[in-house]
Amino acid sequence: MSKEERKPFDIICEIIAEEMDINPQDITEEMSFDEDLDMDRNSIMQVLVACEMEFGIDYEQADFEDIRTVGDILKSLEEW
Repeated sequence: MSKEERKPFDIICEIIAEEMDINPQDITEEMSFDEDLDMDRNSIMQVLVACEMEFGIDYEQADFEDIRTVGDILKSLEEW
């Protein structure tokens, strides 16, 4: 499957899975980074930076504070 055919959710899950060394299929939209995925601030930042590069967006510092779940990343992509 080409990059263009993959859904944003699947791409985000792959990024998180690579960062956290978990199965991307175990990730849901409702999962929180800190509680469900046990990610520290640095890991969350790495994921968001990877999403910026992957999707060609640029988060502001305030955006980093508002993104707490996998679904929040999806929502932020829709707003772009």
